[in-house]
Amino acid sequence: MELLKELSEAAGISGREENIRKIVRREIESCVDELKEDPMGNLIALKRGSESEPKRVMFAAHMDEIGFYVRHIDDKGFVRLHNVGGFDTRNLYARKVNIHGKNEVVRGVMNATGKPIHMTKPEDKAKYKEIGEFFIDLGRDEEEVKKLVQVGDPITLDAEFMEYGNCISGKCLDNRISVWTGIQTLQKMKQPKQDIYGVFTVQEEVGLRGALTSSYGVKPDIGIALDVTLACDTPG
Repeated sequence: MELLKELSEAAGISGREENIRKIVRREIESCVDELKEDPMGNLIALKRGSESEPKRVMFAAHMDEIGFYVRHIDDKGFVRLHNVGGFDTRNLYARKVNIHGKNEVVRGVMNATGKPIHMTKPEDKAKYKEIGEFFIDLGRDEEEVKKLVQVGDPITLDAEFMEYGNCISGKCLDNRISVWTGIQTLQKMKQPKQDIYGVFTVQEEVGLRGALTSSYGVKPDIGIALDVTLACDTPG
């Protein structure tokens, strides 16, 4: 659970997966035969098989998470954002976020423009806000914000990993739980008969980019995608 918590709480939006890559490298470099990073940032591990002509078996788990980049800082110090990956905007109101700024992580609160709920017309209550209507309040004026944050800084949701009953909750379990599974697989695997490629890919949330490039690089005979799906065991 300590490793899964670390993976969940670490920042790694699409295009900025270096924190996750560092954790994965630390965990698997002593138990694989080869470990390399390709030019796109995918981390590719190999455990050689014992067969004389082994098949290439590749499993892939993407390291990135959905998030945002700083798009603009207005003259009142509010941060406008550009999304990386798809969001249900109904879940973004009053969310705590972390902006990974020039020298430190800056905490803030996300909200959207518009009237409070008790002043909103009934026909407007059902309308979803667009990402462009959201902003981040850092509790600082423009001058102070610009000392800490710049356009292009990555933004992640701020959510603590926790266990409850037989379940877990946390940020970006899509797909850190699969990264965790991939790490465990390589650590526990003894001597495989086939060549096993454990690939931890980048930029899945914006178009499966790392999975595509690494697949062409490895050229596997068998490919296995490790990812999550919808939970359909809840009311409604």
